Amino acid sequence: MLITMQDVSKSYSGVPVLEKINLCLQPSKIICLLGPSGAGKSTLLNILSQTEAADSGTVTASSGLRLSYVFQEDCLLPWSTVSENIGFVRDDEAGTAQAEICSFLDEVGLSAYKDHYPHQLSGGMRQRCSIARAFYHGGNVLLMDEPFHSLDYHLRFDLVRKLIMLWEHRQCAIVFVTHDIDEALLLGDEILILSRHPGRIAQRLEINTPQRSRSLKDQELMMLRADILDQLLDVQ
Repeated sequence: MLITMQDVSKSYSGVPVLEKINLCLQPSKIICLLGPSGAGKSTLLNILSQTEAADSGTVTASSGLRLSYVFQEDCLLPWSTVSENIGFVRDDEAGTAQAEICSFLDEVGLSAYKDHYPHQLSGGMRQRCSIARAFYHGGNVLLMDEPFHSLDYHLRFDLVRKLIMLWEHRQCAIVFVTHDIDEALLLGDEILILSRHPGRIAQRLEINTPQRSRSLKDQELMMLRADILDQLLDVQ
């Protein structure tokens, strides 16, 4: 296991946010955290990244763990070009770095924009740059906090496809926070549904179909979608 959480709980000013969370993150697997606002999903990511400490329970990380993070906002440096925004997260020799950066830009469809600045890009393009930067960083665990929440339906699923492609090539583990059932169904090897106030794991679902082979029109995913929707309505 890369990261294990056992009976993790967290409160703010005496108000419980997470309660008795158990989670095992395996190499090359994608866990999607799905739940209503206020379920503590972002707090759970912060505990995984060790930017916040749990009040109780244990978090165990394997040796050599290296984290990358994609936030809700793109967090690009406005004074740097697309290629510079990707490259600054590693201290590589210029020639080697540029070749790898160009490869990532090609994979996310930004090769023609490598010398553009963030203000010259659309929201979807900026988030593609953020995802490329996270993979270029080279972590074996990628934490993603609702990275597509501000994008329209078409752009979200274009980025889901690009994320799957990048993940297939590099096989890092991903913890992906979302409000969107369809994103979770297309991405997750395991979907954890969190309840509200405090966040508890109300249900665990596993999907064995490879991500590249999934379609929202598949009977299995349609049935899972109905089950998840019922569960989310129950935990609101």
